[in-house]
Amino acid sequence: MKIKNSLTIGLVVFITMVTTALVYSKNQGTQLNITSQEPLYISEAKKNIVGVWYDEEFPTTIWEFKEDGRLICNSRNNLPINRTYRIVNTTPICGKDVEVDEKQETMYVITKDEDGIEKCFDLYFHENTKTKFNLWAIGMSADGITVFIKK
Repeated sequence: MKIKNSLTIGLVVFITMVTTALVYSKNQGTQLNITSQEPLYISEAKKNIVGVWYDEEFPTTIWEFKEDGRLICNSRNNLPINRTYRIVNTTPICGKDVEVDEKQETMYVITKDEDGIEKCFDLYFHENTKTKFNLWAIGMSADGITVFIKK
């Protein structure tokens, strides 16, 4: 009888702990993409970034984000540079701890060149538009912000 009571008490404690963790979890109210378990805003960013973008300050700098994760970077008369990219909301990236706050919809672009060298950027789409975004190189000052506009 004592074993049965101990088992019942243990089960009740376990269920209570799991329920409490679910109810008070940090991500309560965050919408997830049902198929990949990533926040919906990350899935939307992955769709919205696909296309051809130019640097607002230097319009001859053009980045083309492909749906398959390839990035083609063109600048002036130079040969195109092929990279891969991914959009994440995890930390650390590029060896640095970054803020991950799904309520503020933080997200980062990680690019990798053919030599395997990664560059990381804070990604922010301008409000009420999917045709303009900021890339801020991780570890740089505010001068490291580049604004891209969709062609």
